Amino acid sequence: MELIETLEEFGLSKREAEVYIGLLQKKEFTAPELTKITTITRTKIYEHLQNLVRKGLCNENVKNGQKFYRAVRPKIVLRDLISNYEAELERKKKTSGFLEKELSSLHELGLNKIESLDYIEVLNDPAQIRERWFSIEKSIKKEILIFTKPPYSVSLEENINEGSKVLKKKRIVTKSIYEYSGLDRDGINELLHVVETYQELGEEARIIEKLPMKLAVCDEAITMLALNDRISLTPSITTIIIDHPAFAAAMKSTFESYWTAAMNIKDFKKL
Repeated sequence: MELIETLEEFGLSKREAEVYIGLLQKKEFTAPELTKITTITRTKIYEHLQNLVRKGLCNENVKNGQKFYRAVRPKIVLRDLISNYEAELERKKKTSGFLEKELSSLHELGLNKIESLDYIEVLNDPAQIRERWFSIEKSIKKEILIFTKPPYSVSLEENINEGSKVLKKKRIVTKSIYEYSGLDRDGINELLHVVETYQELGEEARIIEKLPMKLAVCDEAITMLALNDRISLTPSITTIIIDHPAFAAAMKSTFESYWTAAMNIKDFKKL
């Protein structure tokens, strides 16, 4: 079986390889004799033998009106197969220059083509959402506005670790509004710990009972929003990233209206 697979690598079919190996087992064969030592049927054996003759792996002789087949020596066969491969490789090398030019031209056209919805990206996989969010965070230069609410693609503790890297950048304005609806006392305490940690790093934070969505508006240009799937029977989130200043401006106005309605942490603790 290993010999057959190796011969297949040199361009023979599985059946052709089997017939050639059979031919090596004695000086010459008739087609019916070969069907007895291979898995090839009588109706197909002649087809495979003719393929081997054409490829130079066996010779056909006629004696007393009957055809006999004899294998060509393996050394000669392998030399010819390698020679054919080298010739084919040279032919491909000669055409590769033209092919590279044509394919590169198509690639350049594709890179320069502007699709009508190129500025919209939709993600459903939690791992992709997580990585995309961290990449956006790292690219922020001046401002980020955030609606924070469950469920979290990134744990609050992990968000602290990554977010602190952003807040340490100079002159980045960071404002977050946190939702507390549905949290028990332990959940609220954890949320307050996260908020206070961010405040120590320089974030401005407020808290509100309910937010409409998860949202991040970055540098008045990129908006990342997450919506719960209303159709799926299992909890899932669709995250949409929109790289468009006009949409970011609208979302910034929405953020500012909620910011006005939200409480600061000091007042929230008095409730």
